Amino acid sequence: MLDHRVIIGMLRQYAVDDNRVFQDFSANMHSPFLQHPESEWIASNAESFAVFDRFPVSAGHALVVTRRIASTWFEATAEEQAALMSLVNEVKLILDRRLQPAPDGYNVGFNSGDAAGQTVPHVHIHVIPRYRGDVVDPRGGVRHVIPEKGNYLKQSPESARVVAANAPLLLTTGFPKSPLWEHLSWRIAGARYVDVLASFVQLSGLDVIEERLFEAIRNEAKVRILVSDYLYISDAHALRRLMGWCDLSVEEFEEERLRVKLIEMAQIPSAPASFHPKAWQIADDHSGFIAVGSSNLSRPALQTGIEWNLLSEKHSAPDAHAEVASEFESLWNVASALTPELVDEYSKLAAKFRAANFEPESVDLRELTFHPRPWQVEAMASLQKIRDAGYTRALVAVATGMGKTWLAAFDARQLGQHLQRRPRVLVIAHRAHILAQAEAAMSLVLDKEFGEGTTAWYLGNRSALNGDLVIVSIQKLSRPEGLDKIAAEHFDYVVMDEVHHAHAPSYRRVLARLSSDFVLGLTATPERTDGVDV
Repeated sequence: MLDHRVIIGMLRQYAVDDNRVFQDFSANMHSPFLQHPESEWIASNAESFAVFDRFPVSAGHALVVTRRIASTWFEATAEEQAALMSLVNEVKLILDRRLQPAPDGYNVGFNSGDAAGQTVPHVHIHVIPRYRGDVVDPRGGVRHVIPEKGNYLKQSPESARVVAANAPLLLTTGFPKSPLWEHLSWRIAGARYVDVLASFVQLSGLDVIEERLFEAIRNEAKVRILVSDYLYISDAHALRRLMGWCDLSVEEFEEERLRVKLIEMAQIPSAPASFHPKAWQIADDHSGFIAVGSSNLSRPALQTGIEWNLLSEKHSAPDAHAEVASEFESLWNVASALTPELVDEYSKLAAKFRAANFEPESVDLRELTFHPRPWQVEAMASLQKIRDAGYTRALVAVATGMGKTWLAAFDARQLGQHLQRRPRVLVIAHRAHILAQAEAAMSLVLDKEFGEGTTAWYLGNRSALNGDLVIVSIQKLSRPEGLDKIAAEHFDYVVMDEVHHAHAPSYRRVLARLSSDFVLGLTATPERTDGVDV
């Protein structure tokens, strides 16, 4: 007979053939690479594993590392060297699939010894995705370890400066040739500062930028987003999601790495008749990039529509970059910070405006069909059997990147179909990007099936628990006030991500006070090193 601890899926995308533990365990403790939990591995084989670099040169920058500590490539055994190169090929294929846009090329290599720049005495191979335009002139590749000898084909330094100063602007015309997002995506992940200006924002645009945006925030980027109330085209639900993202940033990083403001037309001193600017500024410590054109914050504008945008690197037009930065700052200073009160008022005014004037043509083409993958179909069938048998808790153990969050959304939809109504769903996690991903997936799937629902956030400065979908951080919910509030609520479906932490006091306190018809635990690492049974 099944019990409540049944594990319905032990699915590993890249499993170790012999499932052996690390050799020479005491020595391994001295390598920072071996501090990555298995849940963070991209791929693995018997001798090596791959993880994303914590200080990436570009989006998707990965490291392939031996399981045993060998100080350099030349101290690795022939078997380990073969395993490393085999995994390099595998990681390249994974990155080709995962990264949007797919890389245009790769730099692959290793450093051996202090003189060659090796800083961690544990052999590792860098797999670095490259994109056309990520540097002015990529010729020379790995030869740039000694910069002045990197590109033996290039012009003299003086003529190179002339070419760079007169480099033409790049025009993107949108789908299918050159969607703007292909030029923004890889730059955002490694940025230090990102400023976004759009006339309006739609949920579909947030779906596009969410993963890269949170990757940048985790890498300590400062992000500002500025949208307007012009013609009330901005979606109030999108504004509420942005507020939630801001709170997630503060909750996890204890600082405002993401800030969002609303330009209110009535507050602009010049009293303009319209508001149509759209621009991106992306910068790191050494360079800058701007895109100015027709693309708002929606999926069609960024990915699937015909949109014209001019792109420029800072070195080619420094005065224009300075002017864009100055104008953005001027608008930012007259805009209003998003608050629940402001968005509620905006939503009411938008409804009145549309009723009195027109219902604008939909610019948020979220007509996507959501079909579970074959393994998710099997997992959903197992989950339904568990519920039919009278059990109220289940655990799904699936490797990172396989789609745990989407499984939870599909299963919540499945439960709602059985109930013949929209289920009330609670999502609990302890990391910002997990909560953001869960909110987006749940909203997409449930809104499409049952109609638009309300979302409440219980994290940071937000303390709402009254939505159809409730997003909470375990840190805040486990406090006495949160426990009292959650005890007064009832949910049809609860998702507890990274449930391998469930033995922690914070999780146990929440579980003890939770009222729910069904709780689904998600994890990529069900086996705890302390032997506790999840």
